[in-house]
Amino acid sequence: MDLEELTRAIEASDAGWRPGETTLSPYEIGPDTIEFFGYVPGPDEPPLEEQEQLAQSGLEAYMALDVRLFPDAHDWRAAEGGNFVTPIKDQARCGSCVAFGTCATVESTHLVESRRPDGDVDLSEAHLFYCIARRQGRRCSGGHGGWWVPPALTAFQEEGVADNACYPYQAGDQDCTHLCEDWQSRATEIGSWQELSSHDSMKEWLAGRGPLVATMTVYEDFVRFYTGGVYTHVAGRRAGGHCVCIVGYDDNEEYWIGKNSWGTGWGESGFFRIAYGQCAIDSSMWAVADVSVPSEQAV
Repeated sequence: MDLEELTRAIEASDAGWRPGETTLSPYEIGPDTIEFFGYVPGPDEPPLEEQEQLAQSGLEAYMALDVRLFPDAHDWRAAEGGNFVTPIKDQARCGSCVAFGTCATVESTHLVESRRPDGDVDLSEAHLFYCIARRQGRRCSGGHGGWWVPPALTAFQEEGVADNACYPYQAGDQDCTHLCEDWQSRATEIGSWQELSSHDSMKEWLAGRGPLVATMTVYEDFVRFYTGGVYTHVAGRRAGGHCVCIVGYDDNEEYWIGKNSWGTGWGESGFFRIAYGQCAIDSSMWAVADVSVPSEQAV
């Protein structure tokens, strides 16, 4: 699939999103390119195809609701007079997206809970993936490439994750090689986490308590050519599973706002909008609460 072919397909389908060249456009994207994504369903989770069906069923149930007890729209990038979303990062060529999606959610939740917009908390995806996920047998690519969300959140709850300066991220398998010696005194922890399975519970949380972790199916058109607008899948192969942070929603135009981990040269400066029910994005999401950051990092 090339850009010209996709542009024609979008025009024919009235999809309404903007295709163009991105930092991932040069790559061939297919089922074996997990190093750009990295979510794989866990042992107790349904396969991606079934998750897509669950998302559609959830959307139908939501549209049938008579009463909605939350605002029509919310965006933590511009909420309560400030920005509670930390900067876009780039996982590069390693299937570490779960570490990025969970760290982003914990970072923003801390800023919301502490009422500290524009804060600079910066957690170590390298510690979470190259130390904790690696102990569980996970790698950047191959048969054991990628990870899933619950063990990442459990790691935050049971042992904590250090700040980025303790173990800066670089793409490529590492055996916890560069973790600082005093990481335990620098670890951020969460008090609890929970899975949300309905649109109304997701939006109630987003509107009042902070962003959420989400997983989705990614297709070639999204990965290589999404530059803006409300995404719906139009063309191209299924590439795999991906984990992101959801920072808002809009009921008027029926989309979620996602924070991605493919750098600022992709999408809407690293963010994206995706229609409700698309690509399993809302089959379920995960919330975190009671974030505890070491005092020297919380200032």
